[in-house]
Amino acid sequence: MTSTEPATSELTVTQRLLAAAPSRGEHRALVGGPADPACGYADLAATVQAAAAGLAWRGLQPRDIVGVYVPDAACYVLATHAIRAAGGVPSPVAAGLTVPEIAGQLADCGARMLMTAPPLAAAALAAADRSWVRQVISFGEAPAAIQFGVLLQMGTLPPVPGRPSDTALLPYSRRPDGILAPAPVSHQEMAGQLSRLDIEAEIGENDVVLAAPPAGDGCYYTALLDHALLRGATVVASRAEDLATAADIHHGTAMITAGSVAVGAGQRLRVFAVAS
Repeated sequence: MTSTEPATSELTVTQRLLAAAPSRGEHRALVGGPADPACGYADLAATVQAAAAGLAWRGLQPRDIVGVYVPDAACYVLATHAIRAAGGVPSPVAAGLTVPEIAGQLADCGARMLMTAPPLAAAALAAADRSWVRQVISFGEAPAAIQFGVLLQMGTLPPVPGRPSDTALLPYSRRPDGILAPAPVSHQEMAGQLSRLDIEAEIGENDVVLAAPPAGDGCYYTALLDHALLRGATVVASRAEDLATAADIHHGTAMITAGSVAVGAGQRLRVFAVAS
């Protein structure tokens, strides 16, 4: 590292991922969901930067909040990193929330954009109508939503840098009284969590990580996905009920899930449990 290069701790997760992508080329990054067929690291970086340009063209400003309500890990990775690359802050919307609860979270954080995909698009659009959201972007066809592919037509945008104290993720968790409340995570806090996972998770470039749909408030789920990608692993998006089959098909070595999964006797998987 030269004196003019920023230290790794000063880079956002998205900056680190995009910087590492060119050397990994066509090594598989994402499989499943919108990344079907498989998406290599170079393609992932190109898609993220193109989507960031599209979000900026549609009015996203640095530090703007964007809701993320998607049904699989591939959509989640593309959405969160495109938002971060444009300088925005992803706010994961937990699975199982009612439409009024989703609308309440979006209104509370002041989100003007929401990213979603079938089969969650109908609830996303209904919640958008009850909040300040003016643009809903969908990874699949949905009435009144902008298709994700439209974002990719506005050129590319280098990732916007962020200060360590800036918010990198805005999850909402349920308080004891049942109210959803924001629990912002800074870039510095996220970097610390990823450093701990480097020691605890030990995921590497030869790993194939099976990932169930987003679960919990999104904080640990986000960290696990980002850790896997920063380490050069392949992330396979799967429905929760198909995890065991996907592990067999893709020769999985690790799994991110919110529940117990029965795997074959010959499958040895490291399981990372995300609280639902």
